[in-house]
Amino acid sequence: MLKVMLVDDDRIVRKGIMTSISWEEHGIAFTLEARNGQEAWNMLQEHRVDLILSDIKMPVMSGIELARRVRNERPDVEMVLLSGYEDFQYAKEAMAIGVRHYLLKPVLAEKLVLTLTEIREQQHCKRIAEQGERYRNMLINEHKPQMRSKLMYELIGGKTVGDELLQKATALQIPLRGPRYQLAVIELDAVDDAAVPAAAEMEERKFFACLNIAEETMIDWFPGFLSLHKSGRMVLLANISGADTVLDACKAIQANLKRFLKLSVSVGIGEPVDSLESIACSYQSACRALSRKSLQGKNEVIDWTEPIWEASTKKHAMQIEPALTGHSPKIVKEAILYMTKNYGQPIGLNEVASQVCVTPAHLSKVFKEEMGVNFIKWLNHLRMEEAKKLLRHTWMKTYEVADRVGYPDYKYFSMMFKRHTGLSPRDYRNQ
Repeated sequence: MLKVMLVDDDRIVRKGIMTSISWEEHGIAFTLEARNGQEAWNMLQEHRVDLILSDIKMPVMSGIELARRVRNERPDVEMVLLSGYEDFQYAKEAMAIGVRHYLLKPVLAEKLVLTLTEIREQQHCKRIAEQGERYRNMLINEHKPQMRSKLMYELIGGKTVGDELLQKATALQIPLRGPRYQLAVIELDAVDDAAVPAAAEMEERKFFACLNIAEETMIDWFPGFLSLHKSGRMVLLANISGADTVLDACKAIQANLKRFLKLSVSVGIGEPVDSLESIACSYQSACRALSRKSLQGKNEVIDWTEPIWEASTKKHAMQIEPALTGHSPKIVKEAILYMTKNYGQPIGLNEVASQVCVTPAHLSKVFKEEMGVNFIKWLNHLRMEEAKKLLRHTWMKTYEVADRVGYPDYKYFSMMFKRHTGLSPRDYRNQ
């Protein structure tokens, strides 16, 4: 029902309009009447109406002044003005301040009914649209993290960037304006203290707090967004220009998570790319960088440009250095550094022994004494751990993963992988 206030200084006119037509049959109710603009304005402060039907020329306050106040302070209320021919200049003034409807006196009943019913339908449609928009926004806000994660999956999965994806980004208030893009993968480090839950077991609210702190830190550096990925991981997409430094931003995120949530994280930063279609490449290089965490250690920000042998040096030197006594440990250290640099090649005991200038038998003996495991098992373990990361965090095919970690024969790789993990590469990826 359209609620209408009638404003006219002539009581007979007011009565005639209100009683000469069966307004309820048209979904219209005249709920208030006033003698001038000021009286109408006072009533409007205490009562809700959808429309004001007002004469223009009235004492105390004219219909023009009433319309001006309504436009400025109550724009949700529609106005219809009644004017005589001699008042037409006033009507033009009303149009200038935003009044869209006016009728000339004496107004025909049919014309008045048509005008008010059209307004009723317009307001009905507007109200439904607003309700739909509110409901849509409510759903978006309620499921925003999941929707943002889905959008990120589409981007890092190499989905074609079309109008539909861009519309989703706009609806979720995600900036994708570039001009360049760079991704980072943030992983919560496992902890040994039983009093602090590991990432996979962390309460949902704490995990979202981690996401919020990271995003609040990021927006001080560049426009972008973060989304939840697999357990213990977040993916950051940055819109960057020449002056933006993702490395420094990630270090700031790392510091704030440590400061406010007492959480240690490792970060892998991908290569910058020039288009949305290339975001998958940036993501994969970020995952490769993060995979060096096993060699470099926790609580590090690892850039895609850092060669793997440099990262491996840091960790393995720390692992071996305390045990160095004499010549043998130096041989083991050099062997490990060579393997971590070249595990993607089909290397074996003979080649590594040649590189460190000892016989294969001597290297095998010294390596087992220092590392507690024989040479081949250590090399296979290194390759399998790298393969697991590639299967978890990239979309490389099995034969590509096999080749990347030093197994030209992917069938042999699959057999070795199942022996190491108890699962085939496909099952491991899909678990």
